[in-house]
Amino acid sequence: MTDEAAPDTDSRRRRLATRQRRTRVVGAIVTVALIALGTGTVMALRDNDKTSATPADKHATTTVTNPSPGSSIATNLRAGPPRPLSHDAPLKLWIGGDSLAGSFGPALGQTGGATGIVDATIDYKVSSGLEDQGIRDWPEHAAQEMADSDPDQVVFIIGANDASIVNTYDSNDDGVPDWQVGYREKVHNLMDILVGGSRHRLVYWLGPPTMGDQSLNRGARELGRLMRSEAKNFAPDIVYVNTYRLFSDKNGDYSRSLPDENGDIQEMRISDGVHFSVDGAKYLADKLWKPLNKRWNITAQADPSQPIDYTIAEGSNDYVPGIGRYRPTVPSSGSSDTEPSSDTTTTIDSATTTTPATNDVTTTSQPVATTTKPVGPTTTKPVGPPLSTP
Repeated sequence: MTDEAAPDTDSRRRRLATRQRRTRVVGAIVTVALIALGTGTVMALRDNDKTSATPADKHATTTVTNPSPGSSIATNLRAGPPRPLSHDAPLKLWIGGDSLAGSFGPALGQTGGATGIVDATIDYKVSSGLEDQGIRDWPEHAAQEMADSDPDQVVFIIGANDASIVNTYDSNDDGVPDWQVGYREKVHNLMDILVGGSRHRLVYWLGPPTMGDQSLNRGARELGRLMRSEAKNFAPDIVYVNTYRLFSDKNGDYSRSLPDENGDIQEMRISDGVHFSVDGAKYLADKLWKPLNKRWNITAQADPSQPIDYTIAEGSNDYVPGIGRYRPTVPSSGSSDTEPSSDTTTTIDSATTTTPATNDVTTTSQPVATTTKPVGPTTTKPVGPPLSTP
């Protein structure tokens, strides 16, 4: 039995040895192939690094259109100022919007004008908005102003009088409240006008600030969100300024008093819960001046020996709640060149915010002519630095 089984055993051993040799050969071939493939892959990755990293570094974008956490003003970092500035060829700055533009506009205009190379025009209308064009048709007005004056830079604020339109009503059940559809279209249209298409005008678009009334405050917050999302469609030409955050307390809520740049508590708002105080107007103007100054390289080109007065545009009011009455150097029809009495300036603090009509107090004052140069609000505190300093 043993001798008869031996041939089968030897045969099995030979077959096993053959399979082992084949396995070793195949394994060696596979190993060589894998090594070659790995080497090629590594070389390919290295080649990709060499060919793709360099262009990416060369063409890395420098435009940031959304604020980082804790930031209220997005930063536009397009390389270099668009053009040189001088006293004879100043930056043409157009500041427009509702009454809030009329409060911080002169402060910003005075700061810029002190450099001698910024010529600011403040074009505002108390109680105006985008939802109701009855007070001022902003698309029509802005289109005319952009065509006539062709400003280099626009600062625009709107929405305080539109906050009451925000609600949750959704007639077609599509998840989008009805008010958003029409309002977004109006925001988009005006942004397009201010940018000027191929003009690519740089625009700082300010949303509404916090409001003292809770319902209006919620509305202001939602309007700001819509404006910010729409501004992304025009980046980098439109830089959204989160005015709501700038005037929020540490909890993100409305507060009449807030710390200024130095950490000192100041009354930033008047008692109507909407308008800026003199300190609040200057606070916002200072916040806007920093990116403006950087964008246009103003300080390096300044000519403070020849300051330029700002202009209140024709059709604007000559009185702003929280600031007072502007006193033109040359009296115009319907405009007072005397300081208002104390009871006139204090009545603005009794305004309410329960209805849209009182968000921005409408006055019966006649507009200041474009030929007049206001010397600034007649208040006990200046809204900007003296003209002797840049």
